[in-house]
Amino acid sequence: MARLSCAHCGLPVTAFGSEAPFGSEPQGRRQARRAPAGAAEPLFCCYGCALVSRIVGRQVAAGDSTGRGGEGVQAWAILRLGVGGLLAMNVMMISLLLYTGTAEPEAVPLFRWIMLGLAAPAMAILGYPFAVGAAREVSRRRLSLDALIAVGSLAAFAASAAATICGRGEVYFDTATMLPALVTFGKLIEATAKSRAGRLVHGLETLLPATAARLGADGPRDVPLADLRPGDRLRVRPGERFPADGRIVEGTTLVEESAFTGESKPRPRGPGDEVIAGTVNGEGPVLIRAERVGEELLLRRIIEMVEEARDHASPSERIAERAAAAFVPAVLVLAAGAGAFWFWAGGAAQAGLAALAVLVVACPCAMGIAAPLATALAIGRAASEGVIVRGGDVMERIGRLDVIFFDKTGTVTVGRPRVRAVESLDAAVSPDELLEWLAGLESASEHPSGRAVVGEARRRGLAIGAVTCVTVAPGLGARGTVERGGRTHEIPAGTEAFISAGGEPAPVVSDTAPLDGDTVIYVAWDGPFGAAQDGRRRGRVLLADAVRPDAAEAVRRLQEASVATVLLSGDRASAARSVAAEVGIAEVEAPRRPDEKVEVIRAAGREGRPASPRRSPPMAGRAYSAEAPASAAKAGSRVGMVGDGINDAPALAAADVGFALGAGTDLARQAGNVVLLSDRLAQIPWLVALSRRTRQIIRQNLLWAFGYNALALGAAAAGWLHPLLAALAMVFSSVTVLANSLRLRRLSGG
Repeated sequence: MARLSCAHCGLPVTAFGSEAPFGSEPQGRRQARRAPAGAAEPLFCCYGCALVSRIVGRQVAAGDSTGRGGEGVQAWAILRLGVGGLLAMNVMMISLLLYTGTAEPEAVPLFRWIMLGLAAPAMAILGYPFAVGAAREVSRRRLSLDALIAVGSLAAFAASAAATICGRGEVYFDTATMLPALVTFGKLIEATAKSRAGRLVHGLETLLPATAARLGADGPRDVPLADLRPGDRLRVRPGERFPADGRIVEGTTLVEESAFTGESKPRPRGPGDEVIAGTVNGEGPVLIRAERVGEELLLRRIIEMVEEARDHASPSERIAERAAAAFVPAVLVLAAGAGAFWFWAGGAAQAGLAALAVLVVACPCAMGIAAPLATALAIGRAASEGVIVRGGDVMERIGRLDVIFFDKTGTVTVGRPRVRAVESLDAAVSPDELLEWLAGLESASEHPSGRAVVGEARRRGLAIGAVTCVTVAPGLGARGTVERGGRTHEIPAGTEAFISAGGEPAPVVSDTAPLDGDTVIYVAWDGPFGAAQDGRRRGRVLLADAVRPDAAEAVRRLQEASVATVLLSGDRASAARSVAAEVGIAEVEAPRRPDEKVEVIRAAGREGRPASPRRSPPMAGRAYSAEAPASAAKAGSRVGMVGDGINDAPALAAADVGFALGAGTDLARQAGNVVLLSDRLAQIPWLVALSRRTRQIIRQNLLWAFGYNALALGAAAAGWLHPLLAALAMVFSSVTVLANSLRLRRLSGG
């Protein structure tokens, strides 16, 4: 069941934190945040967020408690806060006059009546939201801060009014009015700080321009984004943000994508290149064709994913929620006990103050926001760096990883291989003819190696055959029927073992030896699939791929953080070893088919080390560098997997945390718990550091919240804490937790 979120700060609204004096029955998060006029009211996590929302002018749905909207709501909120605070301060001033004994005895009854006249409207203005919130919570069989404040302040006011009317007894009008005033101002401070966390999460919402210049028969014309449709041609001037996801059809420019990828260096873009809505056009005017608009925009999907991430509570949040849910009833019992003791020891007045102090100081606000605020800040901080973490539980797991497996092609390498050599192994077949047949087969593939083959054939101006009946063996190769120049062949292509299945491979006589890092595609034809005695190997294509520039640095930082690294590849063992040695990975699992990758990851989590599948075929095996440790992970390891997000989907799903790298605009197909919108491996050790810092701050927050409540409750029950001091202590506790959590915003990017 999805947790609800505050419409102002975006933090979860929980059973112990839902004060929502202006909220209606719970609505979904997106409805609460983007409710149109006339829809149900938004839901707030506290009175402070509700009040700040009105003061800053946020539009509230029709039917709010004031009966106003827009500027009227804003003015009314400021007026109520100002008048209520002024009345409460005047009551406090008169109370100080009476406490010091400077007033004439005959004037004391008059001053009491004056305080009653000031306190009554102050209570109506300042205490009303707490009373409404308390009544709502009681109707739902829950208790929250609203109930504590409402009961305490109303009890103090009622006792004081009775004493004034009867002409005897103590009065506590200062406590009755200043208590809701102090709590309100404290909640304002708290709501302002919490909204900073929300801005980290929702900052992407402001990236879209208000209008787009759509090209029509009469030239460019500015239209609202809601009017855009796929296929529209849009003019984007220098310095403007792209209004839609699409492709450039005219012009060249530099595009600044730091809001999505965290990469500050602009990227060159020209005709045919993809652009993302919300990124900034550089110095060149361009014309784009819109492909995705409205809710289909990458930006909208990123926002939705970040919002959904908050539905998945972390273990720390669940512990805090359970503790806080049991905290309020325990506080009520303690307050009753303190009141009974002091009634017996010091009289009704002292009993009332002690019980009220216990109720106020025990506000579970600090406990309630200790984990959710830190988690929301961490998720938002990651989003600001172009990293989508799909839940607070995922954020906590990242910092606990013991070993991370890396795919090779497209992950540790850039995934854009180039053809280094085309070799014919048959005197009757030229290299160009071999490339034509292979390019025909690979034209049906989206694999980076296949695209490289097709690109090389086009660069050479070769005729590419047409392919049908394609069958793919993941991690091994592919087979298809290729027609070219009036001839048709069954073309199997892939690894040497794949091509040689069913017969002895012909010896390779070549002047070009494959390098350790090369990917080799063998090509055969003329026989049935896998029958090498009929379908002889006609040649091979050697492809080279460059290692990502930050791969070695990422591996080094992970190892410094005590996270083991393993290269898990479907490529040849020699090629995998070469890449692993270049980036500093000591242990290699290669070659592995996709199903074997899954078993390796599960075995690492189960047995504490990368292990071979129980029924490994002859082609599978493990390769180690000379420095390979006996075990890359500890027993019962927590395992991460880094892959391209599509081809490695089963392995990503099998890991405790799957990192989908280079997801681009295809978020819906990603199987990873973490989506890296850029291609920077350096963000992975940064995420580990962010997760560990988040867990550290959550522990500090919870320790402070529990410690503060234990000490403050003891002082209040002992009669050492006045209710007004208790209110100030409660505010101080919440602000301390907020300030500690906000340190996450200062963590430098990856």
